[in-house]
Amino acid sequence: MPRYVTGEGEPYRPEMLVWFIPNGPVLGYEVGRPGELLHRAVDTFRATTLAPMHGAPHTPARVRVASQALAKVLRASLSPGVEITVTPTPELDALVDTMFDDMDDADALVPGYLAPGIDAASVAAFFRATAGLYRAAPWKAVASDEDLISLTIESLNVRDAVLSIIGQAGQSLGVVMFSSLDDFEQFLDAAEALEHGEPPDMVARLSLNFERGARLHPAQRKEAAAHGWEVANASAFPSLVAIDEDNVARPPTAAELVLFEAIALALPKLLRDTPLARAFAGGQSVSHSVRVVTHAGELEVTMRALCGQVTDRGSLPQDPLAALAQLERAEDGVDDDLRMEIDDELMQRFVASPEASSLDDASTARFTLDYAASHLGATLASLRAPQLREIIFEIIPRKMMIEPSEARDIIEANRAFFTFLGRELGFSQAQACLGVLGGDAVRKLEAALSDPRNFGMAKSMMMEGRARGFDIDTQAGIEAWMRELDRKPLPLALPQLSAAPHSPRATGEARAKKNRRKAERKARKKNR
Repeated sequence: MPRYVTGEGEPYRPEMLVWFIPNGPVLGYEVGRPGELLHRAVDTFRATTLAPMHGAPHTPARVRVASQALAKVLRASLSPGVEITVTPTPELDALVDTMFDDMDDADALVPGYLAPGIDAASVAAFFRATAGLYRAAPWKAVASDEDLISLTIESLNVRDAVLSIIGQAGQSLGVVMFSSLDDFEQFLDAAEALEHGEPPDMVARLSLNFERGARLHPAQRKEAAAHGWEVANASAFPSLVAIDEDNVARPPTAAELVLFEAIALALPKLLRDTPLARAFAGGQSVSHSVRVVTHAGELEVTMRALCGQVTDRGSLPQDPLAALAQLERAEDGVDDDLRMEIDDELMQRFVASPEASSLDDASTARFTLDYAASHLGATLASLRAPQLREIIFEIIPRKMMIEPSEARDIIEANRAFFTFLGRELGFSQAQACLGVLGGDAVRKLEAALSDPRNFGMAKSMMMEGRARGFDIDTQAGIEAWMRELDRKPLPLALPQLSAAPHSPRATGEARAKKNRRKAERKARKKNR
């Protein structure tokens, strides 16, 4: 089933055995833990035939199942007069989707950090460790989320797992752990399959992300405040989830919390004691073992830079502004893929700059570049103060899924960005652009973000969904809101939205990696 059960020991996805007539009513069902229902299938079938939920008691002449194991159990016990066939049962998937759509939201589990086996002391230790990891900013020390780190913690039975550090463009900061390098490669294959509209073959992984406190579930904020758990700042609340092969997320177990506590303690030591960035840049092998003290005891953690997958970053220009200006002069128009690569390089330099060091979130500066290209047909090389004014005070309020309270973050990130451009690259329009961002710019943007008359159609619908309690920062939340809207008569057809329109949580990192990925993966496999 597409949901985890928590509060009963280790989280698990329950299995459901359903007897129903295709395109007809459900006759009977039973829910149980994984592996339990196969042994009860015959009893459940007989009970359903004697007292179905709909219709008169009867024994069917033919039963279709998708599982060979279930067919074997039924054939061994049922009358030979009941034909058992094994073929796909797509109707069951549709039925389960409908059942979950109809569930009352009040029955949904309220998320929280505390759980059976995970007490306040263990969560406090996890918060302390991840606060230190956030301050160490590993996404600034590792140039790409495909510069991988091998992880071994023998006492936790973790051997040659793989860590991918994400957030190099200042967005979606965190660490993702895969059980092996092969799993990481399969994850990239799945991402490419999704891009081409093909069914992905996903892999399990553990994902640590840092979230703004304002985006946490109220129950989590209340828990964190009540216990006084440590965070680096208001944008650094740690969120650890386990994601299975079906891309269904669940809360972490106690052991997984200890594992990521150890990772969060060890990574800053690795960054401090080894030339990690130079190792990746030069293809050197770096291995480092440290001992860390978690709330569950002392652990030895060994990390190793997985080199041999290095991109030819020298192909990117030393003078991004000149390269962007040259792109604009091309007869056949701007090469958008190359523009995005150059913009990514700019953002990486900015995130590592002194100007960005005091920012909670530097990512909003990237949206300025994207909107300049997508809405005004301009690169940074030709961006002028009037165009920046339009982006900040007109396009962002119309398109961006943010609250008015985030206006200060947008203005401060852009101020820091244009200050960096003036100092580092001699951007001639830096002072004029800073003039747009000075004075009462924060108040002006707050007012624009508060006025629904400024919202585009898609944003208006998404903001209404958020107001009604839907998590429109996630794909699942958007789809749930779209289904709710579909039930209501509207004067216009709903637009097909696959993501919240220009939500700051949407990552832009995948764009520049697109052209590098194949070469990096080929080099990785060659150097194993």
